[in-house]
Amino acid sequence: MFAEERHVYGCHTLGIETDDLDAVIAALKAGFPYSAFEALWQSVGIPQKKLAEVANINQRTLTRRKRETRFHADESERLLRIGRVVERAIELMEGDSEAAAAWLMKPSRVLGGTSPLDYADTEPGAREVMTLIGRLEHGVFS
Repeated sequence: MFAEERHVYGCHTLGIETDDLDAVIAALKAGFPYSAFEALWQSVGIPQKKLAEVANINQRTLTRRKRETRFHADESERLLRIGRVVERAIELMEGDSEAAAAWLMKPSRVLGGTSPLDYADTEPGAREVMTLIGRLEHGVFS
């Protein structure tokens, strides 16, 4: 399958090794394990507090989910959204996770001075970041 045809669900950065949509949906409905958040954090080294903020999970809830070992479905969807953006940023940087983290955290003129990671805190914002990544991959820099 060509890279352009492959579906990117963001699961690999969450430690969930599947490209099967039905498996992704089932995992979302069950709620991701807490280890998914840790895998996302470790994939690029962005501070846990920042990732939780972008996923709209406050620190008390994050602590509770760690104790419970599982996120709720809505929280899992937000983690998946961030995982998808992180995964594509790593691909953009040809596998260099440190460069991806730096790019994700750096304010972007194209995004109105907001960093790609902060812009991805909503689904429409994440789609715009994914569009930006696609443009950068094709050499369109504005």
